[in-house]
Amino acid sequence: MTLSAESQKSIDSYLAALRKQLHELMDEDARDIVEEIHAHILDKTSSDPSPDSIQATLTALGSPEKLALRYRTDELLQRAQLSRSPALGLRSILRWATLSFVGLLVFVISVFGYCVGGILVMAALLKAAFPRHAGLNITHDANTWGVGFGAGSGPATGHDPFGLWLIPICLIIGGGILLLTFHFGGWSLRTFWRPRARATAVQLDLL
Repeated sequence: MTLSAESQKSIDSYLAALRKQLHELMDEDARDIVEEIHAHILDKTSSDPSPDSIQATLTALGSPEKLALRYRTDELLQRAQLSRSPALGLRSILRWATLSFVGLLVFVISVFGYCVGGILVMAALLKAAFPRHAGLNITHDANTWGVGFGAGSGPATGHDPFGLWLIPICLIIGGGILLLTFHFGGWSLRTFWRPRARATAVQLDLL
């Protein structure tokens, strides 16, 4: 298929803008997307490569900025579903949170879960490292009760009801919360996220 100089310039300009907007992706992934879009444009205009036909196809694709945003978001969320990295999962949910209320709710729950689980695991590690100085301390007198976690340089004050048992208790509960939070994020993405790139006129199986 032979394209006119005007048609080739329009395609090159669109693809260059799209490539620039895909800066968050790995170079290989961005290159593959641009190549697929290029192939799609040529396929759609193979029977009529006129400038008007080229422009109509580019218009149907949407602006490079919007198309790139859909692919950046979908690519990140897909990687999060397949990844075993809590950091990537939380990052993808944060991106989702900027796009919908459901994403924001999932992000808040995930942050809460990771914080609670992380605190419990940290408490277990502190107890293991400083068994005499760290622990769950309960203090009380005739009028007041107090519960806290001590990890100072001096001996723990008050009554520690768990002793060294605090280590496995916090590890099991904290680790369980972290694991449940991670799976909750993945389940939420699979259940509630609807890839926007699939809704475009391209219908490319990139995600």
